Amino acid sequence: MKAGDIRLGLLTAVIAALSATAGGQVANTAAAAPSAPITKMLLVGQPQSALQTPGPGTEVSRAMEREIAPSAEARCPRQATGLVDEEAPRLVCLALAFESTLPPEQQERLRLPFNAKHAVSWSNRPVGEFPRNGIALGELGTESLEAFKAMAREALRANGYDSMRGIILADDVVSAAAGGNPLWGSPLYYVAFLGDPSGEDPWMLQISGRHLAYNLAFNTQETGVTPMFLGVEPRRFEAGGREWAVMEPRLEAMYTMLRSLPPEQLAAAKLAEDYRDVVLGPGKDGHFPEAEGIPYSHLGEQQKQRVRSAVAAWVRTAEPAVAEQMLSDYFDPEALERTYISWSGSTDERVPGSYVRIDGPRLWLETVTLQEEAMPGRGHIHSVWRDRKADYGGSFF
Repeated sequence: MKAGDIRLGLLTAVIAALSATAGGQVANTAAAAPSAPITKMLLVGQPQSALQTPGPGTEVSRAMEREIAPSAEARCPRQATGLVDEEAPRLVCLALAFESTLPPEQQERLRLPFNAKHAVSWSNRPVGEFPRNGIALGELGTESLEAFKAMAREALRANGYDSMRGIILADDVVSAAAGGNPLWGSPLYYVAFLGDPSGEDPWMLQISGRHLAYNLAFNTQETGVTPMFLGVEPRRFEAGGREWAVMEPRLEAMYTMLRSLPPEQLAAAKLAEDYRDVVLGPGKDGHFPEAEGIPYSHLGEQQKQRVRSAVAAWVRTAEPAVAEQMLSDYFDPEALERTYISWSGSTDERVPGSYVRIDGPRLWLETVTLQEEAMPGRGHIHSVWRDRKADYGGSFF
């Protein structure tokens, strides 16, 4: 028996065991996982030998490294939607095109009711601890993966889509560094439709995995792109012929803002509590704490600009028109008067326990540095963006 077959058998057994403990809700992602070695990914500054362990994410990794297949984009030309009414958004066409590539059993699991029970069912925990909605990327064939990418690119636009790719690829890097840990990796990222993709009726596109949760609501009471969880380990790595550092612009903006505070303002902004993870992660819907820290109104003009730049670095993950509207709301003078900056632990984002928060009447942003799980010294970040008014499109909280 080949080494790859042994690894595949082990992965299948592990996922099957996790499915049993989770009431059979975990998809058998191993079924589509190939036995070929993982695409070579080299961590910047890390010996090549440390990252040559084959892993289960080969096909998904390769899909995330390469550009979207023209055939997937061509199914829904920008001037004509093809599968749906011409007035429907292109995203709806691409969602239905993706669905049409799936066998009936996967199509059935892809769609769930649009309700609070399913909307809040996302997490950054391994799938064995918290089963996800929908179907796993590791179950998808090549055509379906390309169709998924085309749909995700349309929904997330350039910034959000690139972040998704980098975070998923990073999970394969850290899995390989941990000896091929079958509980982490690109096959264990999931996609689900809550409700029916439509140009008129409410629905959500949910993409969720260990270090990623996109909850995109359409045709809802509010424009909904939150809650959004982004995390990564390692912070920098190479894959597919390029260097990935998807969290760096956000972190740089947050910590440039924090370090611009003089000592007396740093003291006023410091939180009494230390944090090992984000406060408003999965399962914390609607539980916003009281505002703490230093008010935006107490800052100088240059510092205020850095606060706005930090907010924009996160919000521009959303589709441009949506991002501009949200920034307009967040930067309304009255909203800024009620916005607070706070931190805990360290002002150095490399130090575990370093924590930064921006908290406004609608806006909630937080980022925290964690101890690395498999790659010491390479960085491990968690972050959450929430919106008191627009989480899940304002439909449930």
